[in-house]
Amino acid sequence: MRVAVTTTMWGDTPFLEAADEAREAGYAGIEGVGDLAGNVPLARRVLSDAGLDVSAGRFLANWFSDVYSGIELDQLRRAAEFFADVDADCVITSSRPVPERMMTAGHGVGDRNDGLLDYQWAHLTDTLAQATHICLRDFGLQLMFRNQLGSYVETEDELDHLMSLTDPGSLLIAPDTGYLFYAGIDPVDFIRKNFERIGYVTLKDLDADLYEQHMHRQGSLQEFWDEGGFLELGTGDVDIESIVTLLSGQEFNGWVAVGHDRPGRDPVASAQIAREYLVGLGLELESELA
Repeated sequence: MRVAVTTTMWGDTPFLEAADEAREAGYAGIEGVGDLAGNVPLARRVLSDAGLDVSAGRFLANWFSDVYSGIELDQLRRAAEFFADVDADCVITSSRPVPERMMTAGHGVGDRNDGLLDYQWAHLTDTLAQATHICLRDFGLQLMFRNQLGSYVETEDELDHLMSLTDPGSLLIAPDTGYLFYAGIDPVDFIRKNFERIGYVTLKDLDADLYEQHMHRQGSLQEFWDEGGFLELGTGDVDIESIVTLLSGQEFNGWVAVGHDRPGRDPVASAQIAREYLVGLGLELESELA
């Protein structure tokens, strides 16, 4: 099990700076390359200078509409070529958030009536099958799917439906623990139940008390972000320790990535807090830095 940090913790900071700070914070892997996406020579040089491996590239798409699928597959092909050229381990995709679901993310769990129709699910899974084939056949990259708040694959029912319609030997799942919790899903149970399907895990924490208050008043995801609802690992209420114990006990050999939506402090400090917490749980991050 290797540990990376996500570039999203640095927001719009240039990747040259984010890469140096990720290494300063004690990481040997990073998810994404920020503003250097598409610039292979510069991205490779920055990664080499910082001593970082790319744990995953990111690619968001609609996926469920035949209006966009041709364009999306072409864009995926270009993205996968780039990530292969910077030696990324995989490509992680999600269904793109949509405004109507962003306003109600996390609400009405198990009782939503605003999801995809059967023909849209069929198109989504067919397009993902093509995307998986492109990534693996043409670029040697595994495509994985991440749950995304505000999208049409957010709830446990939606994730279960996606997995039931896709080939477990082709499309792996890359759960985000904070987004699972926010969507009303127990992250430990989800990972335990679907362990054989999981190829990558984003570790993210949040404030459960604020979350409950937020759900009670029907707040939006944007409001939860603005209120600082997501927290550094080990300072919130997602059972990160049990997740790490489960992954270690099952000898998980993929990447885990430290994530934090809009940290309220310096990204280096936030990343260091998470790293120290994970080291305290027994993860041997030091061996990656030798």
